[in-house]
Amino acid sequence: SVLSGQRRKCPSHCISSLVQLNLTKSGPALEDCSCGHDSLCQSTKRAIEPCLPRTTSTGCTEARHQCERDRECSSAMQDYLHHCGKLFSGATCSNACRNVIAKMRKHPKGQKLDSCVCDGAERNICEFVKSSMRALCFDDPDPDYEQSGSDDGSDEETDDWETGGPEELGSRASITAAVCARTLLASILALLPLF
Repeated sequence: SVLSGQRRKCPSHCISSLVQLNLTKSGPALEDCSCGHDSLCQSTKRAIEPCLPRTTSTGCTEARHQCERDRECSSAMQDYLHHCGKLFSGATCSNACRNVIAKMRKHPKGQKLDSCVCDGAERNICEFVKSSMRALCFDDPDPDYEQSGSDDGSDEETDDWETGGPEELGSRASITAAVCARTLLASILALLPLF
């Protein structure tokens, strides 16, 4: 449906396919090749453009790394993980969570998290949490949000990341989970407009 122009957003399986193609010997050359007068080639390149990496926006992974290197932003991120854990399952957004988000948006590095584009291995989770934050914290659902994956809005592969609240997460969290949660933070803040 991406190649036919029926979708405006690029599903995760298309992005994964392009990443795999880019890892082949001739893959990068295909991204930059000239179509000449080949109309099928031209329309295909236009259709996959949303799936290609964006160079005008900071990726959420890089925005998160920048925030982690800043003491104040990193502290606010820890507060976010503590107060906003239920967003990860799409459950609820507390006033404490809203306050933490507002605090992060006032910090320059936090503002980058607000405008970043979901990327990397956690892209699907990032998009879900951003959508949850927009709907639950600010009563502003994103009508264009589509779960990445198949055409019917469901994804064949589901991640078992919908655990419980922050208490349950804290008792079972590993360093990997903390990194994933920080990536989620970056992703969440990316879709929300600045106050």
